[in-house]
Amino acid sequence: MTIRISLSIRGALLAALVVGSTTGCSVFQPERTGQAAGKEYTITVRNALTKERFAPILIVGDADDKKIWVGPYVSPEAHTQFTTGNPGPLAAVLGGDQGQPGKVPVGGEVTFTFRTPARTARITAMVHPDITPDNYVTVLLDLARPGTVDLERFDIGDDEKRFSVVKVGPAGSVTFR
Repeated sequence: MTIRISLSIRGALLAALVVGSTTGCSVFQPERTGQAAGKEYTITVRNALTKERFAPILIVGDADDKKIWVGPYVSPEAHTQFTTGNPGPLAAVLGGDQGQPGKVPVGGEVTFTFRTPARTARITAMVHPDITPDNYVTVLLDLARPGTVDLERFDIGDDEKRFSVVKVGPAGSVTFR
């Protein structure tokens, strides 16, 4: 049995597929708000891990850390970013200046600009779960003191059923000016 679809219906289906795909991708992108004001910084995130890459990076000026960490664990929104790589829910609760420059490959780096009136900026990203399923990296930048700082790696303990955050060690660096 062969089903024939006219060219106009094929075109409409293709257009719907493109629109749906574009919309679906935008769901995983945090809003970019507040980036027209303040000082502009150039930020380079370097991945020093030898086997693992970072998923999309979230940077937020003056982040409220109580919306990321709750007691010894992480908030539901942070859990989403740290286990799926989707920074959208965390960006939504943190508000402020968000930017998602992309993934950082094994041993690689990404450089981007970030504009904010904030005095600090928090960077978070998931360590891709190819090897470990529930690790993330983070650093708090003091924007008044440009330079290079360590990017630290943490484990949220889901796979061990511990459900508490434990520092694993260094994972790279962040340079900003």
